[in-house]
Amino acid sequence: MRKFRLFALVLALVLSVSGAAFAQYKEAPILAEKVAAGELPPVEERLPENPLVIVPIEEVGVYGGLIRMAHRGPSDSTGYYRTVREPLVNYNPSLTEVQPNLAERWEISEDGTTITYYLRKGLKWSDGHPFTTEDVLFWWEVQNTPELVPAVPGAFVRDGQPCEVIALDEYTVQFKFPVPAAAHLNWIAAGGAETYLPKHYLSQFHINYVDEETLTAMAKAEGLNTWYELFLEKGGESNNWRAVGRPVMDAWVITTNFDDPILVSERNPYYFKVDTEGNQLPYVDTLHRVLVEDIEVMKLQLMGGQIDYITRNLWTTYGDLPMYMAYQDVGDYRIIRTNGGTPGALNIMFNVNYKEDPVLAEIINNYDFKKALSYAIDREEINNVRFMGLGRPSHGHFHPEHPGYVEEVDQAYIEYNPELANQILDELGLTARDSEGYRLRPDGQRLTIIIDGSTHHDHHGPGGELIASYWEAVGIRTIINVMDRGLFEAKREANEHMATFHDLPDPLIPLEQTGHHVSYVFAPLWHQWFQSNGTQGEEPSEDAKRLMKIYNELAPATADDEERNAYIREIAEIWGRNFWTIGTVGVPFNLSFAKNNLRNVPGDYEGAHSHPANPAIYQPYQWFWKQ
Repeated sequence: MRKFRLFALVLALVLSVSGAAFAQYKEAPILAEKVAAGELPPVEERLPENPLVIVPIEEVGVYGGLIRMAHRGPSDSTGYYRTVREPLVNYNPSLTEVQPNLAERWEISEDGTTITYYLRKGLKWSDGHPFTTEDVLFWWEVQNTPELVPAVPGAFVRDGQPCEVIALDEYTVQFKFPVPAAAHLNWIAAGGAETYLPKHYLSQFHINYVDEETLTAMAKAEGLNTWYELFLEKGGESNNWRAVGRPVMDAWVITTNFDDPILVSERNPYYFKVDTEGNQLPYVDTLHRVLVEDIEVMKLQLMGGQIDYITRNLWTTYGDLPMYMAYQDVGDYRIIRTNGGTPGALNIMFNVNYKEDPVLAEIINNYDFKKALSYAIDREEINNVRFMGLGRPSHGHFHPEHPGYVEEVDQAYIEYNPELANQILDELGLTARDSEGYRLRPDGQRLTIIIDGSTHHDHHGPGGELIASYWEAVGIRTIINVMDRGLFEAKREANEHMATFHDLPDPLIPLEQTGHHVSYVFAPLWHQWFQSNGTQGEEPSEDAKRLMKIYNELAPATADDEERNAYIREIAEIWGRNFWTIGTVGVPFNLSFAKNNLRNVPGDYEGAHSHPANPAIYQPYQWFWKQ
């Protein structure tokens, strides 16, 4: 039996240099000054007993400077998390193996039900407080506090039961599942939960530690109403954002708010990583994330040399490549292509749970209706106009190199055939038209489709207008409704959308990314049902239940590659037979941009795109300015 990769790597993945001993550790000059002034303990006392040694991508760097990035405000807060995240274990930049991080090693039980993590001894939060298994247990306590988390996240539930989180001592913690779940390790590494929170700080805002009357008074003083609002405000949402004042394990600590003109992060003096010469990381002192709400302005700042590194918000702006290339000398940057890309770069998903108009709901969720709309799309034109011909027609069901790729599903009904589209629509009985040539519904109203898009994705607007033109050519009135990302996400979660654009960013990792989950994007009420263990929302179809069972139980439980890959292919087949998404074009790489003298950034195709962990997976803590 061929074993899934993680089993072969369980203990061998401790880097050979991770146990290296240094006669003397070195630190950034600004920290050395604080040590000399008595404001910080020596670097040897700030590092763990066994720091994680990072092998430079190019060379050992030098200290100092700042990196200017850009973000779009509070609605883009996950972009910061994805820059600095520090899980228990991590993937390497090419997504080929899991490596130690906060945990220096791990073990998986023979039956695959228990994952044991061994934390580095002597780890410290950014305020100097010890990091121990108490922080993992406190995180689990939060996950089981209904006011903060309505239901235990599905990733920690197997066979309908949540896992157990058990601390064996200060540095050893176990995740025990009711059934085999060995691949949970890979989910953590690929961008899943960090599985810890600073108990010494956040417990002062939690009702299990402070009486409700006191907490309510504290909340009122902050302009809030409840203790749980206060808890979240102080940084309880560890997967999404960081709050000023909350200790972190990141390379940098934020000192301003997400809605400030510049989100400033300063180096963490207790960061647990060093380079191969014993220099404490990060090299760069400060991160600046400039608030830029308009993507077009972001592009101008990049080309004008005002941004030092960017990937998020611009990673799929392939149509602008000629412009980016023309301004490389002016902006002094290089263009980096990362493996994986976005198999579904402009997908349309109809809302399975659409309730506002029952007549329309029946039409838009008819398989043959969606088949007709698919035939009506000129994907080659979209590819050439929006993606410079770099992509391929696709429904976005996994990257062609992904073990879940099924060609007959991914390529179904993608040829451009407006005549066949018209024929299918006629056969559905949608033959009557109004004076402007638009088809009428069975109740006599004009058949109108509204697709919501986000300003966060600059291809939603212009790409959407192309799609609207194709569908209107076969008699379907189509409106493209592009809005701010915050409103866009809120509408989808509230089940207020008819249809939506959505990228499918499942590139190369088999199961650790969630683009093909049953989500609020196309089934908000089904999503609620899964998230609440059936107490909220609407009971899903049997196919939807099967899909989530594969994701959460069946595929992660097996150690056999072929069996697991068969499950993953079944995911694509379920999506195909339900036609939950109409794809257009997939692109095999994503874009990053870095200043020419910002070094140790993975080069062309040296890094792989991992949507929940990009660019943290490229190790920004080892980037430096080369003089």
